[in-house]
Amino acid sequence: MGRAVGKQLYCFDFETESDCDLKACGSVVYSHHYSTEVICLCWNRVGEPDVGEWVPGALESTLTQLVEHQDTVFMAHNVGFEKAIWRNIMMPRYGYPDIPDDRWHDTMAVCAEKGLPLGLDEACRALRLPEQKDKAGSKFTIGLSKHTFDKTGMSKVNRPEDWRDIVIAYCHQDVAAEIALHKRIGWMEPKEREVWLLDQTINARGVAVDLAFVTAAQTIVRDAIAPLASQFMDATGLKFTQTAKLLAWFKARGLHIPNMQKGTLDSILGSDEHGHDDDIDWELFVPDMPEDLRRLLKIRQLIGSASIKKLDKMLECTWHGIAYNLLQYHGAGTGRWAGRLLQPQNFPRGVGRDMDHVVSAIMTGDHRYVDAVIGPPVEVVVGALRHALVSRPGKVFVVGDFAGIEARVVLACAGQHDKTALMAAGENPYIDMANQIFNRTDITKTDDIFEYTIGKNTVLGCGFGMGKDKFHLRYCPLQSLSFAERVIQTYRKEWAPEVPKLWYGLEAAVVKTVHDRTAHEAYGVEFWMERDGWLTARLPSGRKLWYYDPKPCTVHVPWDIAILKNAYTYGAQKTGHWQRVSGYGGLITENVVQALARDLMVHAMFICERENMPIVLTVHDEIVCEVDECGHDWAKMLQQIMEDRPQWAIDMQVPVTAECWQGDRYRK
Repeated sequence: MGRAVGKQLYCFDFETESDCDLKACGSVVYSHHYSTEVICLCWNRVGEPDVGEWVPGALESTLTQLVEHQDTVFMAHNVGFEKAIWRNIMMPRYGYPDIPDDRWHDTMAVCAEKGLPLGLDEACRALRLPEQKDKAGSKFTIGLSKHTFDKTGMSKVNRPEDWRDIVIAYCHQDVAAEIALHKRIGWMEPKEREVWLLDQTINARGVAVDLAFVTAAQTIVRDAIAPLASQFMDATGLKFTQTAKLLAWFKARGLHIPNMQKGTLDSILGSDEHGHDDDIDWELFVPDMPEDLRRLLKIRQLIGSASIKKLDKMLECTWHGIAYNLLQYHGAGTGRWAGRLLQPQNFPRGVGRDMDHVVSAIMTGDHRYVDAVIGPPVEVVVGALRHALVSRPGKVFVVGDFAGIEARVVLACAGQHDKTALMAAGENPYIDMANQIFNRTDITKTDDIFEYTIGKNTVLGCGFGMGKDKFHLRYCPLQSLSFAERVIQTYRKEWAPEVPKLWYGLEAAVVKTVHDRTAHEAYGVEFWMERDGWLTARLPSGRKLWYYDPKPCTVHVPWDIAILKNAYTYGAQKTGHWQRVSGYGGLITENVVQALARDLMVHAMFICERENMPIVLTVHDEIVCEVDECGHDWAKMLQQIMEDRPQWAIDMQVPVTAECWQGDRYRK
C-alpha cells in the first residue's frame, strides 16, 4: 500500500505513564512493565473535525468498530510504540482484537524516507507547520512517569486535580500535529512501504541475548575497573572526572590533548567502535607516545566508554531474553538502517582471538582468569560484546556481509569497468592499488602490511573525494603530506580516473536542476524538483532519494576566491540538529553509492524471506538470519542469494561478493 486508496485513515495516539524508562528499555519492555498504564487514547479521522477518545474503564463501541473494520488504517508517529501498547495492554487487559502491521501507517517512517528529522516536534518545526507539538503538555506528561520526587517528576499525591484533562488536551494536540504532518509529507513510495513492513517484521522477531554471558561480563568489568581506577589515581593524583586538571597533567608531560571527548581519544588511541576505520591497523599509524601515558589514556577511554554501558542496556531492553526493535528504518538518509537500544551497528571490534575461548573465559566471571589466559579483562569484554547475541534453541545464525560494496558500486557508477572486471574476476583490488601507489608488482597481503593497508584504505576511502589532508590525518600521519598527496593523485589520475568525473557530473546535474528548476540526468541518476518542496534523485534501482528545501546559491571555488560558481544547499539533520547543508559532488556521490548498496541488500533480504531464512538483524552491509539448525549449508545458500544481482546492478556491471558464515553466536 502506497496511498491508502479506498481506506479510512485515522490518526491514533496513546498517552501513558510508567515507572519504566521508555528510552532505555524500548517500547516492548515498557508496555509489558507492571507499572505501565494507559492514560488515554485519542483518534481522529483525517479530514474530519471530530476527535474520539478512550480512557480506562470507558465503554467505547466506536473504537471496536474501527479496529474490526478492515478498511481502517491507523496512523501514528512511530507506530512501534502504539503497536506495543495496543498488543501488550489494550488486547490482553481490555479485550480488543489485533491490528495487523499492514493496517498501520507511520509518519516517522515517511520523515525518515524524505530526509526530515524523526521527532514529531522537530519535523513540524523543520516544515514550519502551523500545528506544532505542545511542549508544555509534553513536559507535563513526561513528568508523570518520573517518580523520583525531583523537580521534573510528580508523585501521584501531588498532581493537580485536572491532570488527566491536561494530558488528554496534549494528546489531542499531538493528533492535530500528526495529521498536519501527514498532509504535508504524504505517503511512502509503495516499494518502500514493503521495505518498512519487512523492517517491522524483523524488529518484532527480535534477537536472543545470552543473559548469563552479560551478567558474567558485568562482574568482570565491575571487579576489573576498581584496580584500573586505583592505577589511574596513583599515577595522576586525579579522578576521571577532573577533565581540566587531567588535560593540564598530560600537557605537562608533553602530550597536548584538546579535550577528553570520545572522538579525540579514539583518534589518538584507535577506535574500538565499528565504523569506516574498522580495518585500520592503528599500531602502524598512531604516533608514538610513552607507554605509561598511552596506558593511562586507554584507562580513561575504557572507563568512559559507551561500550561498557551496553551491558546494562542489554539487560534493560530484553523481554524474556529477547531484544526487540533494535533497528531504525531508514536511519540514514540513504536508506540504511540505524541501530537502537543496545546499538548493534556500533559494536566494538573483536579481540582477534578464538571466540569460543574468549566466551568461555568471560563466562567464569573472574577478571583475574581472563587477564591470565587472554589479556586485559575490560578490553576483552568490550571486544566481545557482540558475542552476547545468540541464536534461539534449535536455531543457528547465518550471516552474510557484502565485501567492499561501496568501492565496487562507486567504480561501477563511474564506468571504471577495468577495475570492476578485476574485482569480478576475484583479483584483490587493494593489492592492485598498492602496487600502483608504490610502483611495484609483488606486494602481498601478509608480507607487505603497510603497503597493503594503504592500498586498501585508498580503495575504500577515496571514492567520495577525500583530499590529501584528510587521508594524511586518518591513514598515514607518520608519513609526509606529499606522500598522502601522491596516494590521492594515483587514485584519481591513474587507478580510477573515471571516478572524479562521476563527482563532477552528478554535481553539475544537481546544480542545474536546483538553479533552472528543470530535470537533469547524469550517470543514470535523474534529478527533479518536486512540486512539494523536495529535490529528488531517482536512482538506477528505481528508488528516490529526497532532499528538502533545496536553494540555489553561489560559492567561491577553492583555488581562486575571485571566481564564483553555482551551488546549492538543502535542509538536513546533521550532528543532531536541523540545519542547511551545502551539497557538493563527493557528497551526492556518497549518497547515491550508499543508497544503491542498500538497495542491493534489500534485494537480498526479500529473497531470504522467500527462501525461509528469516532475518533478525542488519548491521551496516551485513544480513543476519536465524534458521533451523540442521544439515543445510546455510552459509553457501546465503552467499548465492546475496550475490544474485537485480537487473539494474547487472546493467551497471556491479561486481558483488559476499562473505558468509553460520554459527550459534554472533561474531564479526
